[in-house]
Amino acid sequence: MPLAEAARLVLSTRLGVVGRCLAPALRQSHEDIEHVHQLRVGTRRARAALDIFMKCLSDEAYDTGRKQLRRIRRAAGAARDWDVFRVALTDSKRRVSARERPGHDLLIGYALGQRKVAAQQLEDLGEDYPDRFERVEAEVVAGITDRNHSQSLLQHAQTLLAELVQKVNDALARDLEDYAKLHQARIEGKRLRYAIEVFAACFPPPFRERLYPMVEEMQEILGDANDSHVATGHLRHAREMLDLLTARAKARLLPGVESFRSFHEKRLARQRVKFAKWVQGWRKCDATAVILKCA
Repeated sequence: MPLAEAARLVLSTRLGVVGRCLAPALRQSHEDIEHVHQLRVGTRRARAALDIFMKCLSDEAYDTGRKQLRRIRRAAGAARDWDVFRVALTDSKRRVSARERPGHDLLIGYALGQRKVAAQQLEDLGEDYPDRFERVEAEVVAGITDRNHSQSLLQHAQTLLAELVQKVNDALARDLEDYAKLHQARIEGKRLRYAIEVFAACFPPPFRERLYPMVEEMQEILGDANDSHVATGHLRHAREMLDLLTARAKARLLPGVESFRSFHEKRLARQRVKFAKWVQGWRKCDATAVILKCA
C-alpha cells in the first residue's frame, strides 16, 4: 500500500476512535471509569499514528492534530490516574484491618475529591467538543499529501521500526535504578508498541507472534510500576496533610495511609524485578533481526 493511502486509512481510523470516545468520557465517566481510560488510550494511539505518518502531513495539519490530542490526553490523564488510585485502594483482594480502616476511608474520600477536581479538566473541553473534534479529524486527513512519498507502507515500517527498536535499546542501556530513566524506557516501549499495531499487517505471523507479545509484556510490567510510582507521590501528599492534624487524629489515620504506601512500594519493587528478567529475554530476541527477516 502506498504510504499516503495508508496514512489516510490509519489516521481516519484512529482519530475516529478518539471522536467516538469523547462523548462518553465527557458525559458518562461517573457511570463507568473505562470511558476515560479508552479516551486516553485512544489519544495515545492517534498521536502515535500522527508521528508515524508525519512526513505525509502538512505542518498545519500535524500541529493541529498534535495540539488537540495533547489537550485531550492531559485532561483524561489526570482523571484516569485518580481512577487507578481508587481501584487499587478498594481492591477486594487487599485486606484492611480495623486499625487501618480510618486511614483507608480517608484515602477513599481524598481520591474521590481529587478525581472531581481532575474531572474539571475534561469539562473544560466543552460540551460541544466532540462535534468540534470532527473538524479536527477532517483537517488532519485533508492535510495528507501524496507528493514526494514514493515509499510503500512496508518500506516505511522497516525503517521506522528499526529506529524505534534502537531507541528502546538505548533507553534500556541507561541506569534504570533512576526512575526517570525507567519511565523513559516505558515511553519508548509504548511508541514501539503502537507502531507495531499499525504495521502488523505488513508482516507475516512470526512478527506478531514473537515481537508484539514481548513489547506488550513490557508495557504491562512498567504500567503497574508507573501506577505505583504515581500513587506513592499522592500518598506522600496525603501523609503531609496528616501533619496538620492533632496528634490523636494523626495516630488514628496514619496506619491506613502507611499500609497503602507500603503496598505500592512493594509492588514497584516487584515490577522492577520482573522487568530485569524481561530485559534479559528482550536482548536474546534481537528485535531488529526479527523485523528484517519477516519482511
